[in-house]
Amino acid sequence: MGEPRPIEDDITQQRQAALLTSTGNGPTVDNESELLAAEFGPADDRGIYGAPVVPDEDSEEPRALGKNTGGLEKEIQAMEGWLGTGEPNAIQAWYKARNGADYSGNFAWCDATVTISAYESDNYGAVCLNKDWAYTVAHAAAFKAVGQWTPMTNGILKSGIRRGDIVFFDWDGSSEIGAIDHVGVVTSVSSDGKYVYTIEGNTANVCARRVRVVHDIAGYGRPKYPAVGGVTASTPARYTVTINGLEYGYGAKGTQVTAVRKALAAKGFGKNTAGDTWADADTKAFSDFQKSLGYKGTAAGQDADGVPGATSLVKLLGSLPKKPAPKPKPTPAPVYEPFPGKAFFHGGRHSPIITAMGRRLVALGFGKFYTTGPSPDWTSADRRNVRAFQEAQGWTGDDADGYPGPRTWALLKVPKV
Repeated sequence: MGEPRPIEDDITQQRQAALLTSTGNGPTVDNESELLAAEFGPADDRGIYGAPVVPDEDSEEPRALGKNTGGLEKEIQAMEGWLGTGEPNAIQAWYKARNGADYSGNFAWCDATVTISAYESDNYGAVCLNKDWAYTVAHAAAFKAVGQWTPMTNGILKSGIRRGDIVFFDWDGSSEIGAIDHVGVVTSVSSDGKYVYTIEGNTANVCARRVRVVHDIAGYGRPKYPAVGGVTASTPARYTVTINGLEYGYGAKGTQVTAVRKALAAKGFGKNTAGDTWADADTKAFSDFQKSLGYKGTAAGQDADGVPGATSLVKLLGSLPKKPAPKPKPTPAPVYEPFPGKAFFHGGRHSPIITAMGRRLVALGFGKFYTTGPSPDWTSADRRNVRAFQEAQGWTGDDADGYPGPRTWALLKVPKV
C-alpha cells in the first residue's frame, strides 16, 4: 500500500488485471458516523447513510448505455444504487463478462464500481474516457493525459474538488499518481474544507459512503459531464463554496450574501430582499445570471447551478470580495487583588498574596531589601520595601510605616492570585 506502481500508456485490460492489487480501506476520521449522519441523515436498517435516490422512471428520457448523455446527478444516483453491496458481487461479474477471465475471483472492485456506474448512468465518456478501469493508477493517469487531473497539493478548498469529481486516494499521503491505492466519487465537500464526502466501492469490502481528509487524497479527475442542453435540477443546489475566505451558496451568511443579492437585483435577477442568509431564491437568481453568461446545466455541480464560482462572481461584482480582517480582541481589563486589610500584614502571615505583593514591589523598583526574592511569608524585608515605596510617594510618619494601607495597596496594583 502506497508503494510506487507502474504508469503505462495505452494499458490493456490484461495488464490492468496483472497490476491490480488489493487495497486496505476504511474510515479515516474517528467520528465518521457522526459526520455522515450530519451530511446524509440517520443510517437505515442496513447501516447505510443516505438512501439511494430512485429516479422517476416516467420522466426518464431514453437511455443510451455507454454513451455520454447522463450528467453529474445520474452518476451520483448510479453510485448510490450500489450502496451496501458486499462481495463477491454483480459489479465484479459485469466487469469480468466485459474484460475476460483475468478478472475471475474476488478482485479489488473500487474502480470497477466507478466504471459500471458511469456506463449505466450514460456518463461513460466523461468519467471513464471511453475505457473500462480496474487499475486506479491507470485511470488517474488517463485523466492527467487529457488535462483533467488536479493533484491534492493545495488543500481541499483551494484545490476546488467538488460533487461529481472522481477522487483518488493514497493512504500514505502523497499526491503521486503511481502511489494511488483507491478511488471513489465525491458527493459533497464540507464548507470548512476539512472533509470530502464520497461513495466508494470495495471500502471495507462493501460499497459505502465515506468521510475523507486531505492527507489521504492524492488528487481528483474532473469529468466533462454533459450539460444536456438545459438540464434543470428538480431542487435547487444546496451546498456552499468558499471563495477568498467567504462562503456562498445555500445557508451562507454575511454581508457578502447581501452584496451578491444587491448586484443581482441591479442586473435584473431576483430581488434585493432584506437579510444576509443565502436562500433558494438567491440560488435561482444566480443560476439565471449564470445562464445569461452562456453557462448550461442547473443540476448541482454543473456550471449554471446557482452556486457562484470565482469567474461568475467577478463578472457580477467586478472583483472578488475579501474576508475582512478580524477585529483585534480587546485587551482584558487587569484584575487586581482586593485589599485584604492592614491587619493582614503581620509576622507569621503566610499567603500567596504576600508573594504577589513582593513581586509587584520588585517590578516597581522597590525590592532591594529582598535577599532571596519575595516569598509567601511576611518578613521585615517586605515591610522595609513597602516603607521605601511609601516614602517615594512623599509620605511620612504613620503613612510610611511599612504596612500597606488602602492607598498603598491601590497604587501597588497587586495582580489577582
